[in-house]
Amino acid sequence: MRPIFFILPFLVLFQLVSNAADNVSHLKGINFLYMNVDTGLATDVKLAERLDLTDIMELQLRRGGIMLRPLIANQPMTNVPLVELSVDTSGNGATDYTLVLRVKDFVTIDRNKEKTIATTFELRRSGSHGGSSNEIDGIKAELRELMAEFVDHFKSQNP
Repeated sequence: MRPIFFILPFLVLFQLVSNAADNVSHLKGINFLYMNVDTGLATDVKLAERLDLTDIMELQLRRGGIMLRPLIANQPMTNVPLVELSVDTSGNGATDYTLVLRVKDFVTIDRNKEKTIATTFELRRSGSHGGSSNEIDGIKAELRELMAEFVDHFKSQNP
């Protein structure tokens, strides 16, 4: 029974890595990205902290050699391909957070008789700040790792 408990985390990790590798081919051929950070579900993230998250994301993308274009907020259809970070701190526990990085490209689907831009690539990270008063530092550290992983995937498809 004990060997199963030791093997189970590795199987879960392998499944997560293989899922990310499944849709990494959708990044091929993207020459530039628009960028957006959504903190609508993160009620305890202040405006200055949101700007810090935006800066971290932009810096990691630029260091990776990924060309960014300025986001036009009131014209969502012109902002594709879009890399969007969603920060959610309204999870199950008061100390939990989830980061979701999505890339939306020129793929549209019909949903409720409306054209919707579909997500073509997604990475997720979840964590907990363990009850410490400085949750944003944990989110920033996790975001740096998430962005490094995304840049690696992007560069592997667009050398």
